[in-house]
Order: sequence, then structure tokens, then C-alpha cells
Amino acid sequence: MDTITAVISSLASESTAHLQGSKKVFLRNSDTPTNLTQVAHGTFRAADYCELHSHATMEEVFFFMSGKGIYTVGDQQIPLEKGVFVRIPAGVSHRLEAVGDEPLEYVYFGVATE
Repeated sequence: MDTITAVISSLASESTAHLQGSKKVFLRNSDTPTNLTQVAHGTFRAADYCELHSHATMEEVFFFMSGKGIYTVGDQQIPLEKGVFVRIPAGVSHRLEAVGDEPLEYVYFGVATE
């Protein structure tokens, strides 16, 4: 059966695809016939980061719930804090980094563009 509901406290923590930080996945591509690739809650601790990369056929959106960080998207450096939303179009290089002592927490959606 496809995932309809999930409770964050019952989800297993796993490494992100970039092997930095951790995530709890609410929904995977295999759970839905839509273009969603993943919906997850992520946490980066101080000094966690993902290398500069891009996704040719996936757009990503992030909503930051706590902590501080820097999101490099293309040639922009976006300061992150509670309440910041970031959309990363397919094909655009990006790099996420946590700064400070408080964990950087976010909710993430990936959407296939093809």
C-alpha cells in the first residue's frame, strides 16, 4: 500500500545521499505515482555540508525550521535560518552547509522534472 501518513518519531533515521547529516523520509518515489522523488525531514549539525552538485532532472525545495546555515545556489549565497524557503531548479549547482551550534533542520521535497 502507498504511504498515506507517517509520524516522524516512528521513522528510522538514515544518512542523506551526500553522506552528511541525517534524514527521516516521509515519502519515497516508490510510494507515489506522482513526480515526487522524496519528502523528508533533514538535520545537519555544525560543519555538516554537501558538496557542490546539481540534478539534471530534479527540482528541490527546502523549508528551514531551525538553526543556521548557508545555501549556495548558482552564484548566490543564501543565509539560512528559521522560516527561510529555498527552491533549486533542475540543473542548477547547489551546496548546503550548517553553521553555528544549533542543528540546521529542514523539510525537503524533490520533484522529477522529466
